[in-house]
Amino acid sequence: MSIGLAAAVIVLGYGLLLWKGPWWFDSSHLRQKNLQPADGVVITGFRTTLVALGAGVIAGLGLYYTHRSHKHTERLFEQSEKLFEHTREKDREQAQLTREGQVTDRYVEAIKLLSSDNMTVRIGGIFSLERIAKDSNDDRSTVVELLTAHIRENTRDDPRSPRDSHVTADVQAAITVLGRRSVALSDARLDFYHCGLTDAHLRGDFRDSMFYYSNLTGAGFSGAQLDGAGLSFCTAERAAFTRCTARGANFVNAVYRKSWFLAADLANCDFYGCDLSESDFGRRYAEDGNPPMPPAILTNARFTRAKLSGTNLRGVDLSTVRGLEQDQLAEAITDENTVLPLRWGGGEDEY
Repeated sequence: MSIGLAAAVIVLGYGLLLWKGPWWFDSSHLRQKNLQPADGVVITGFRTTLVALGAGVIAGLGLYYTHRSHKHTERLFEQSEKLFEHTREKDREQAQLTREGQVTDRYVEAIKLLSSDNMTVRIGGIFSLERIAKDSNDDRSTVVELLTAHIRENTRDDPRSPRDSHVTADVQAAITVLGRRSVALSDARLDFYHCGLTDAHLRGDFRDSMFYYSNLTGAGFSGAQLDGAGLSFCTAERAAFTRCTARGANFVNAVYRKSWFLAADLANCDFYGCDLSESDFGRRYAEDGNPPMPPAILTNARFTRAKLSGTNLRGVDLSTVRGLEQDQLAEAITDENTVLPLRWGGGEDEY
């Protein structure tokens, strides 16, 4: 109301100024009556100036209010953006909570399946856990530990006694899932201490895994990745390591009789005190009626005190091995293609 009244007063004053202004400002030179052309020039000039001034004021006010309106619009836009971002963040948080809740529900259901007395149901629970590990990176390590715990619990008679029986189908399923998991540098080593893995198929990625004191009779590691794996103090016959990669793995004081290491990369492996009697590292020759196959790679491997009775080392390059004595090699099977060590013995003080 007050703004409208003020505007009305300004308009009335402006009109009055246009009408009477020339005489108010120059009454000494303007006639009140019988105006002459000179008076008209003064009056017209004054009114023209006043109109121009009014137009300038109006234009200035228009620009001012346009600027204010623009700033107000900008503030509204910024507030809308902040509100939109806040809403979007809340939606993301809600979606994440919903997703975590769904994963938790699936995890609980998979645990129930894994604890079932029915073999088929347990296998279903194992593959459900694999899907959870793929969908939720935060739960991957938990799933891996759960599956290794399931393997340990179902392959031992007690915490330090591996079973001699064949692995069950659910244990094999858990091993298969672990072998094809995605592996990160920060992952913990798989713990298979004291496990009975008779006739298990361990293909896939088992780098740095710990199989210490396990029963690996008939276990198949063919084509597996075993770099840095702990295979010491194990007992095994007829274990297959054909075409595996096991650089830097250790087989210390273990028993691997009648086992196969054909075409395996065993560079820097440690066979200290290992019983490798009748095992096969040697080359397969086409003329023997077998498909040709290269021998094991034993670059810088250690054989100190290893038992090599009847061990096939035909065509194997032993030039860089450590700790091998002549009497050990005399018990093994060699041929003209076997490359002898450049240096005999040693390796006792290495760990």
